[in-house]
Amino acid sequence: MPIKVRLTRLDWLGLLWFGLVGALLFTAVATLFQVTVAPSAAFTVGVPLSQAGGLAGPGRLPDGVSVEPSAQVRALVEEPTATQSLLHMATSLPTKCVVIAMLFLLVRIVREARRGDPFTAGNVRLLRLLGLTVIAGGLAADVVEELAYRALAAPIVDGPVGGFFWSGWWLVGIAFLAIAEVFKRGVRMRVELDGVI
Repeated sequence: MPIKVRLTRLDWLGLLWFGLVGALLFTAVATLFQVTVAPSAAFTVGVPLSQAGGLAGPGRLPDGVSVEPSAQVRALVEEPTATQSLLHMATSLPTKCVVIAMLFLLVRIVREARRGDPFTAGNVRLLRLLGLTVIAGGLAADVVEELAYRALAAPIVDGPVGGFFWSGWWLVGIAFLAIAEVFKRGVRMRVELDGVI
């Protein structure tokens, strides 16, 4: 007698929700660890090798050998001061905060979608808030982190710390705002359909 196996449909929204909650918890714990445990620990700072305290200066390399401009060296700060620890935290903590806010809003959106109709005015508002949070928070985080890195690396390098600064957060934010507009159209069509029926 053949055995019939019934495969139930996977709850993809449920899996997505659990994945987002897991990512949110992991990021929150990592951030808490960085704020409470890591401040007094030694850390490394990546600096351009061509500026790393004359490591690539005259007599350091054989004739005909030069340092590639994009090469970096990791400078170890073994006993950081309080200022150095704060600057080191500021080189990554703002991005973690933006990611936590983004994941929190995504968890709420997916939870609302699992409960019923995803095309609601509430989800449109959450998606807009998500887009604006990612754009404003992401750009602010990148600026703070870049300034913190420059202040942290300044005593290590020869010459000014600088370079090209570009933030990609606005692309993600615009994508969320576009999805919000799609949801808004869905809400409008649902209302019009309910009016016809």
